[in-house]
Amino acid sequence: MSRRATRRRSGARRPVRRSRARPVVWLAIGVGKVLLGVAPVVGVGVWLATAPVFDLELDIQIEEAERVSEQWVRSRLARLEGRNLPLLSLEPVARRLDHEWIREAELVKRLPNELTVRVVEHQPAALFTAGDRAWVIDRDGRAIVPCERAPDLCGGDLVRVSIESALEGDRLGDGPARNPGAGAESSRGAGSSRDVQGEVLARTLKGALDVATEVRAFEWGQRVQAVEVISFGIVDDDYLLACSGRPATVLVRGNDLMAKASVFDLLHGAITEHNDPEVVDLRFRDRIVLSMEAPGARIATDTEAAPAAEDGVQAPS
Repeated sequence: MSRRATRRRSGARRPVRRSRARPVVWLAIGVGKVLLGVAPVVGVGVWLATAPVFDLELDIQIEEAERVSEQWVRSRLARLEGRNLPLLSLEPVARRLDHEWIREAELVKRLPNELTVRVVEHQPAALFTAGDRAWVIDRDGRAIVPCERAPDLCGGDLVRVSIESALEGDRLGDGPARNPGAGAESSRGAGSSRDVQGEVLARTLKGALDVATEVRAFEWGQRVQAVEVISFGIVDDDYLLACSGRPATVLVRGNDLMAKASVFDLLHGAITEHNDPEVVDLRFRDRIVLSMEAPGARIATDTEAAPAAEDGVQAPS
């Protein structure tokens, strides 16, 4: 074999060099792909933020409005008119509706441009009295406002509730609790709501309101003007009902209220004609106790003997 042939074979075996793309080219291609993917998203975002179709309009709904007017709500939210609805944060909007008579404020976005504001007012259920102060409370036993800010309600027909007899000198805060977890700045001077005592007070008042509601199912119960908690505990609570007319006072126990109240309802005519008693005590299991004297400062509990009575009427067990 000749040398020339050998050289040709050797030349045929030499590797062929291929050119590689530079890193800058690859980087440019990657950036281009990213921009192509992001551009539509950015375009949609700009459209959502600037399109006039999303300019906010208010739809205000107030349920059972007596203390909160639509004008007040609109004045609080007037600065939102024309704002972009999709980008609007609802939490600061809700804080604008801080009002002592608003129980619940619901905010709902309805695209493209409507913000529905639904406001529910507190419904006054009773008056809580403690010493020389009084508060309007709702059906959950929580304070709405002090009486000095609602004189028209405090002079009306609301049932009064009190726990002073049960406290025996101890206090569960300065007034009824407002909302669980509310800070001192939002309690508006109506008492503590951050401690356990305030929650116990709210539950106790709610129990008294439930009793007032239950006894109104009976004819005599419609004359109840005040409910005082005599004692409260884990098992059961005792209540004093102050009524107009005679008997002026009815003592009841929570766990058998309806059964005893129905018995009293049946015997009401006979009881009122029987020496016209001042007090009727329904708390004992096997009897109804009548007394001609108003209850003293110390009232018998279930572990003590029944209060002295001039006449007794046996009730079915």
